[in-house]
Amino acid sequence: MSHTNILVDADIVIRNRLTGKEVDLSVKDIRCLWVWDDLSRDAAEYWAVSDWIAENFGNGIDWFSIKSWTGSPIKE
Repeated sequence: MSHTNILVDADIVIRNRLTGKEVDLSVKDIRCLWVWDDLSRDAAEYWAVSDWIAENFGNGIDWFSIKSWTGSPIKE
């Protein structure tokens, strides 16, 4: 099964559950494994960012929005 390792940079906004404040973040070098037969590259990159948010903020946010993202394949 063919795949590509990608590093994703993203601009996101999250709303803190406790304070109600919205925070804009720029995140770099989120690891993404795109398995070609499983889903599109865009979907793989989007879900990598979403997973990163879940891992780092857990249940501490009301909502999030991924404003933009860019992926760059890792040269192996």
